[in-house]
Amino acid sequence: MSSARPSSRGSRSSGGARKSKKSSTAPSAKASKKGSQEVAGLRTLVQQRLLKNVFSYCADNFDGWMVLIVDKKSMRAISSAVGMYDIMERNVTIVEDIEKVRAPFRDMGAIYVLAPTEESVNRLIADFEKPLYGNSVFLFFLGRIPEKQLEKIKACRPLLKRLKALNEANVDFLAKELRAYHFDMRRAFKDVYVRSGRSKIEYRMAEKLISICSTLNEYPHIRYAKDSPTAQALAKTLDVKLNQFLNNPDFWFHGDAGHTDRERATLLILDRKDDCLTPLMHDFTYQSMVNDLLPIKDDKITLTQESVEMDDDYDEDYDSDEDDSERKEPDKPAVVDKNAKDILLNENDNVWVELRGKHIAEVISTLSDRCREMVNSDTSGFSNKDKGKTMSLSQVASALKALPEYREVMDKLSQHMQLAHECMGEFNKRGLIELSELEQTLATGQTEDGAKPKLEDMMEQVKVQLKSMKDPKARFRLLLITIISQGGIKEEYKTSLWSAAQVNRDQEKLFNVLSETMDIPIINTGSGGSRFSNIMGSRVKSGANIDTESEFANSRYVPPLKPILEAVAANNLDVEEYPPVRDLPQGHGSGAGTVTSARKRTEGSARKGGATKRWQRSNQTEGNKDESYQGGRVIVFMIGGISYAELRVAREVMAKASREVVAGSTIFSNPNDFLDDLRRLVKSSSSRDSTRESTKERE
Repeated sequence: MSSARPSSRGSRSSGGARKSKKSSTAPSAKASKKGSQEVAGLRTLVQQRLLKNVFSYCADNFDGWMVLIVDKKSMRAISSAVGMYDIMERNVTIVEDIEKVRAPFRDMGAIYVLAPTEESVNRLIADFEKPLYGNSVFLFFLGRIPEKQLEKIKACRPLLKRLKALNEANVDFLAKELRAYHFDMRRAFKDVYVRSGRSKIEYRMAEKLISICSTLNEYPHIRYAKDSPTAQALAKTLDVKLNQFLNNPDFWFHGDAGHTDRERATLLILDRKDDCLTPLMHDFTYQSMVNDLLPIKDDKITLTQESVEMDDDYDEDYDSDEDDSERKEPDKPAVVDKNAKDILLNENDNVWVELRGKHIAEVISTLSDRCREMVNSDTSGFSNKDKGKTMSLSQVASALKALPEYREVMDKLSQHMQLAHECMGEFNKRGLIELSELEQTLATGQTEDGAKPKLEDMMEQVKVQLKSMKDPKARFRLLLITIISQGGIKEEYKTSLWSAAQVNRDQEKLFNVLSETMDIPIINTGSGGSRFSNIMGSRVKSGANIDTESEFANSRYVPPLKPILEAVAANNLDVEEYPPVRDLPQGHGSGAGTVTSARKRTEGSARKGGATKRWQRSNQTEGNKDESYQGGRVIVFMIGGISYAELRVAREVMAKASREVVAGSTIFSNPNDFLDDLRRLVKSSSSRDSTRESTKERE
């Protein structure tokens, strides 16, 4: 290839991949069969794009083995959707990190898949000071490459003469679930909420949203939360860029003249700032508990598995996620062989996908039933052992290991049994049964019986709970839940609550920053009630929706995202609270509005049936789910991080409304992540203030 000069900015290859003049045979993202992408989820589409447009294309145009060179971001993007086996099937024999020193393979072709950053482009250029690979180089970027970096590539002659393809793959995000994504922007929180003047953050998020729209073949109706300046700025930036993207003659979208079998999508942009309560709440569904209570990173968790049966004196509490050096051996241990094993909780794990959105009690019940079914179906005679007796979790796990068949299924069930067991171990260890009821009452304004408690009584309960908690992070989390759920603490309760929570100087600074940057009132200066308050006593503020159909009393809090998505799916989301960037077609939204903003949540009704045990299940049975989807896609983007509880409600709305929902954010965030994000605001705010002071001194 003698030249790698790309075509004009207005012309792109299909699916948004910009191509060089001599790569006219570069692959197209357009489906070969009309409508074939309609039933596919986002992750499936990313997988198809990478395998077809990148790896299969390279294999078709190079006869031999190839090396894949990646940076950290591209490696994460690829591995979120594609397995190593899939890549190797397309003649890739080795994967190299561009940041590391590498051995030369001058008889092999090279596939570079990189993030469009200055650092990665500089490393790419450095590779051709003394070329490491053969004369065929295929270069792909995750997203749109800046003009400045493109000029560097055009100036590198050793690279140009070897270049066989230069494309933008437009997969600049992580497809973590079938219909859920994030932008891998862990540090973006402070960039969004602590800044002076306009930032490049909207530009970065808009570019990545273009990748989402390109992959889904969508030109969506863009709507945003009216009360969020950041959401509004992003919506308008995205609108401009998306309309520029339409200049690509090969790009098509659902709802255009040639693809009328499905309506255009709706893209709703929301702001974490409008709901800081949900990411702090304890949620007792499987996925939320694993990410909140156990040491998991990038979907990977380490389990210590035993290879032999435990004896009768084994203490089940011994099986925990504590460090081996801190554990006390049981009094009479059996001879065991402990093997640490890393497992991935992702879309490739069917058990995880099925159970992640279920309450932990239901997960344990389901797993126990399946394990017993497998044990009872065994012909080895084990099923006759202790017939009629209830088996403990450890006994079931040991039984599974003794079965001679279904090894893969048994291992998977055993792993999830252990995970669920460890979640419950942490649940009991941290005393979450009492804490969660307190959180639920604060968030919903009602007890599990439907009664509205007095504010004074609730503040006393919070104080007692805070004093009993040893973990400073847990204390601060409960204090924040109390403050946010009640719209601030009344001055009369501040001293006692601050003392019980042992608030330190850094936390005081954080309160000030939260008040300034996140619009969270720390002190409630309002009158706090009606004219009868002095007689009847002030009541706990009721601000959240309540799930009257919840099977579990400690899961009655409903994230505000759920009614919002339900309204979008029903095409009646309030256009005043969530205005469109451009006029909506008839039937999308209403002026009256059935859903208010997240900051103005409606009051829900009491749970049906009065008092129940906190973990008791109702007799409800889940009906058959409609696998087909109607209408256009609903794409939701939460600026500042989305919680696992919100990913769950997105799946619930999709199943109930039969409307495809694709949910995403800058990052997936568990409660500890969110607390860390809030703490970073203090450092960023202090740095900004110091810069301002230095500027004033110079002036």
